[in-house]
Amino acid sequence: MAPAETGLGQKITLLFLPPVDADNTNAQSLNTREIALRLDPNRFESTLWYENEPDARLRNRPSIRLLRLPKRRKTLRILREQFSGYDLIAYMDYSPASYLFVHAPRWTRARTRSLFHSEAPQAQLVNPSALLKFLYHGVLSRCDLYTGITEFVARDISTVSPYPARIILPVGVDCKFFSPPAHRKSQVTTVLFVGTLIERKGPQLVLEAAGRFPLAHFRIVGGARDGYDSVLKQMISDRKLRNVTLEGPRSQSDVLTIMRESNIFLLPSRLEGLPKVTLEAAATGLPCVVFRDYQTPSVVDGITGFQVSKLEDMFECLGQLIQDPDLRARMGDAARKHAESFDWDLVSKKWEDAYLAAALQR
Repeated sequence: MAPAETGLGQKITLLFLPPVDADNTNAQSLNTREIALRLDPNRFESTLWYENEPDARLRNRPSIRLLRLPKRRKTLRILREQFSGYDLIAYMDYSPASYLFVHAPRWTRARTRSLFHSEAPQAQLVNPSALLKFLYHGVLSRCDLYTGITEFVARDISTVSPYPARIILPVGVDCKFFSPPAHRKSQVTTVLFVGTLIERKGPQLVLEAAGRFPLAHFRIVGGARDGYDSVLKQMISDRKLRNVTLEGPRSQSDVLTIMRESNIFLLPSRLEGLPKVTLEAAATGLPCVVFRDYQTPSVVDGITGFQVSKLEDMFECLGQLIQDPDLRARMGDAARKHAESFDWDLVSKKWEDAYLAAALQR
């Protein structure tokens, strides 16, 4: 794909790899959409993949090109597009296409630069198959530019990447969409968890919290992986927990409604980058309780919620929030103000600057 001419010179052509289907709630997909929508249309031309139905906001945008992935031979189609002469390829993944692209002779890739956006510590790749491990290290070792979602993640990825990740590109939140309710009217204090139902995310610890605080209601939202929802259902049954609801995967609009109906956000995972869901919860005015292991900037300890080191500390801080509505209100207000500093309208400028600099370095 040749760069498009404009009155300002040539636009920077950018291929994003995550699919942008409307029903795709993967964080990389959501991030890609928000970034592409905000890139300066006079400077950038973005190409985005979709499988069935793209996010409607992306249609009829002169600076956005949508490509449908075929049902078969996806690797060949993606690889062909990667070799089409883009200035930048963003969100390099661990696919066979990306592996083949970065291992092709440099001259065949023209001047295209591949960008590896690291959004979680390496340890998040739990028990990878031999193939996934091979693809991961094969792609990671051959990209042209590395970024980290936080300082913590940048330091982590820099221990294995050929070049250090010197650029920090946080994710953002749409504060116009994720906003607090006019009033929180809940007779029972509601603690919310949103995330993929896998052991690493800690939903089983939410159940332990539910056992300790029987007068609070606990809502668990998210799709399960490898049948882990059945494990949780059995735990709920064995422990006779009547204050827990498993609600399955929900749309972004549904998550917004649920957050507005809740009082506290709990994420017991000890291995994250910058959890997008904590920004969304904060934007709706929820204090958050997280572990400090990954040093997320989305929660300011003691101000917008709590960052804890031990499981017992998590229960203690959660108990404080459950028992003290004034504390919840103060932290919730502070959380909303803090989330505004991560609004996509602000954060996307950092991504745009990074892409401009990367294109100039070719």
